[in-house]
Amino acid sequence: MKQKLGLTLGLVMLASACQQATETPPTSEPIEAGQTTVALSPDADNIEADMRFLASDELEGREAGTPGYDAAAQYVAGRMADLGVAPAGTDGSYFQTVPLRRSYRVADELALNIANTETGDALSLEENVDYVMYGSTRADSATVSAEAVFVGFGIVAPDLGRDDYEGLDVDGKIVVMFSGTPKGIQTEERAYYGSQKSAEASKRGAIGIVSLETPTRETVYSFARLVGEGRLESASMSWLRPDGSAFSRAPGVRASGYLSMAGGRKLLEGAGQDFDAIMTAAEAEGGAVAGFDLPYQISMTQNSALDTVESDNVIGLIEGSDPDLKDEIIVLTAHLDHIGVSKSFEDDKINNGALDNAAGVSTLLEVARMMQEGERPRRSVMLLIVTAEEKGLLGAQYFAQNPTVDPARLVGNVNLDMPVLTYEFEDVVAFGSDRSTIAAAVSSAASEMGMQLSPDPFPDQGLFTRSDHFRLVEIGVPSIFLATGTENGGDAAWAEHFATNYHRPSDDMDNSISFAAAANFAEINARIALTLANADERPLWVKDDFFARQFNGPQQAE
Repeated sequence: MKQKLGLTLGLVMLASACQQATETPPTSEPIEAGQTTVALSPDADNIEADMRFLASDELEGREAGTPGYDAAAQYVAGRMADLGVAPAGTDGSYFQTVPLRRSYRVADELALNIANTETGDALSLEENVDYVMYGSTRADSATVSAEAVFVGFGIVAPDLGRDDYEGLDVDGKIVVMFSGTPKGIQTEERAYYGSQKSAEASKRGAIGIVSLETPTRETVYSFARLVGEGRLESASMSWLRPDGSAFSRAPGVRASGYLSMAGGRKLLEGAGQDFDAIMTAAEAEGGAVAGFDLPYQISMTQNSALDTVESDNVIGLIEGSDPDLKDEIIVLTAHLDHIGVSKSFEDDKINNGALDNAAGVSTLLEVARMMQEGERPRRSVMLLIVTAEEKGLLGAQYFAQNPTVDPARLVGNVNLDMPVLTYEFEDVVAFGSDRSTIAAAVSSAASEMGMQLSPDPFPDQGLFTRSDHFRLVEIGVPSIFLATGTENGGDAAWAEHFATNYHRPSDDMDNSISFAAAANFAEINARIALTLANADERPLWVKDDFFARQFNGPQQAE
């Protein structure tokens, strides 16, 4: 095993104590999974033990690039070794080291100024009230000044006949756009278009972006929350190419800022526009707000303190048994990192990340145990435990761009991220499942457990592009993101988690976590994974599916 960091004696003792799990009886009958009968016996105590270690205060929130994360990675690699899962990282190890550029905002050296090009008068903008400026991972200092163009949502969607840049010249200019995406677009496609906005601006020559908060965005993740709770003090990151440059899909955009609703009102009304009417149009179906030149010169100064760190993906492989299918791999993903230690909370400052995502990692370890103790699946199954998800899906993106196996072997993906396990769930949500033949495996697993498959309950969150599976989607791999559903009190449990615990120190083991629910979640994941691994045919995208067309993925025949 790669020894990047030796666990302290205290951590070793804690890990040992956490793994003293007692045996529990099987919770289900054997199932038929393709051509293999597998007995599934999820052990809630195993999941609890792993969660208690991974969410412990000693790991200080597992932020990528910190000793706490490294200790968590060593623990997970050790658990894989104990389970007999083969290493699938680099150089025969469980690890794939991800080089990261880390950036901290230099708060007193950030500025955003907006001046009328005709009168020279500047808008009166207060930092952290009307606007925030971000740091950069590409350069420690950047200043841009240019004319401004409003581009609506900044969406370019050829399938929908939509181009928010039509008739606008943004080359060498700063674009002002609504944050988020317009309503009325299919939720997963909407999330995809939102994820491409910066790249689209860069492709058209923009050198800066200023985003405007909308009423919908205010309810999803408000400006007040953005500037509070120490969010702006945490590090941003990018992964590094071999030449040492930071990866970016928007290389031309050199600075970016964000305006609150109050700041956006000042900008639009200062340009002679009806702010309320524009926001009403933005909130309507389609959000069709035509762009226009703004009478402003916008200047942005961005300063950052940069350093370089390393953080590991942890990768294991259960080799398949079928000589004709074992070269194909079903990938099970979960992120190991969380957001570390906050500066602004008065008492508890450690963001333990019990549900986000110690729960997902612990679930996958239990799925691996069940697979290892049962009959081997026909296809191989990879456990891909990634770093820096909280920094922009970076560990998963690094793996997708630098896979440790031939990428043609990766044929399907099931991702786990922040399952809410504080209630006895009776349904699951599989984001993206109806886009591929994975849907049949999910439906079968849910039905066998007396559960139902529910639609996306959070369309405004854009979750299909916000977790690690999407980095595999981007290289054509049919993928889903599985979560507990909203029935039997699930809607209230999810609402409470987002309102009180999400990305806060209160996401810890002191919440009312149901480990019986955790065992059920492990079982349904194992059922899905085994069905995919044992099927005669690999997962395929539905014919002419949007994501299959975007990323040239394998599709069903006519």
